[in-house]
Amino acid sequence: MGWEGASNVPESSGDSGRGGPPPLALHERYFERREIREAIAFAEAGGIAVHRNFDSYDGRLSPRGLTMRKPFVHVIGLRPQLEEWGRRHGLRPEWIQPEKRRRVAHYDAFGTFAQALIDRLAATDATR
Repeated sequence: MGWEGASNVPESSGDSGRGGPPPLALHERYFERREIREAIAFAEAGGIAVHRNFDSYDGRLSPRGLTMRKPFVHVIGLRPQLEEWGRRHGLRPEWIQPEKRRRVAHYDAFGTFAQALIDRLAATDATR
């Protein structure tokens, strides 16, 4: 399920303040359209891959009734990491698209939320 306008909750380290184990360390990286193999390999290794998707859905209604706007990305990861990433960004676990032929699942993201991810991660990748 796509998500537009989720709050951007920063990653934290150490104890979660609830007496439980510390949150997972999540490593994010942006991948362009032609880098799907690299994105999947990164996600299968435990990272969160933000992979640019085609904008062919622009203007269509999502299953939740939202008008989807470009850009479109898949946020890919192993389910435990993806669920944690989603919690940190205001996304529900039931919006995760299931694993199919691979071990990874994904969120569909679009619009301003997707653009903010692209902007943040592309800037980070440019400094590497």
